[in-house]
Amino acid sequence: MLLINNLKVSFKEKNVLQNLNLNISKGEIFGILGKNGAGKTTLFQSIYQNINYSGEILIDNIKASKSKIGFVETENYFYPYMLGSEYLSFFKDTKSLKTDFVEKFDIPLKKYIDSYSTGMKKKIALTGTILLDKPFLILDEPFNGLDFESVEILYSVIKDLKNNNKTILISSHILETLTNTCDRIGILKNGMIDSIYTKNDFSNMITNRDTFIL
Repeated sequence: MLLINNLKVSFKEKNVLQNLNLNISKGEIFGILGKNGAGKTTLFQSIYQNINYSGEILIDNIKASKSKIGFVETENYFYPYMLGSEYLSFFKDTKSLKTDFVEKFDIPLKKYIDSYSTGMKKKIALTGTILLDKPFLILDEPFNGLDFESVEILYSVIKDLKNNNKTILISSHILETLTNTCDRIGILKNGMIDSIYTKNDFSNMITNRDTFIL
């Protein structure tokens, strides 16, 4: 379970997050929707303990730590002249996951990552993070750069992770990718979670999407 109480983050006297509160149950997939610059990445960096903040962030009633979190950032760094297989060797080897996800994403492990497309780089970053087998996953814009087929595969992967009782926090600028994967969706606006919608509300969100993030 993730519990956030009165989270505040400021940069150069600008309040990015202010009095943000959020509660995510174990095994839940929670989506974050908001405009560019709303603070989605700042929220994720706070949970991952990468930046200074005030307030409280707890995972299973203990202060959040990287030891419990797998984080796929929007942009991922790869060392030059590294093979796909070499990159994955840095991560804990969970053979069943490695076989499943490498095959699903059709990752060319014997090629240099520098030669990968944007979408393929996203897929190998996702695979590496999944191999860490952390109980809590943060996926920041994971659908960016993926073609239609890969998006469908990622839907399946996220469903498998949920079935394995992983808790997932995910953002996307495409509403449908959240409604297709999430149990609930929170609107990040004015530095806080402005409102939260359940699956019963998703069809209304799609119909009236412009009203949710203005």
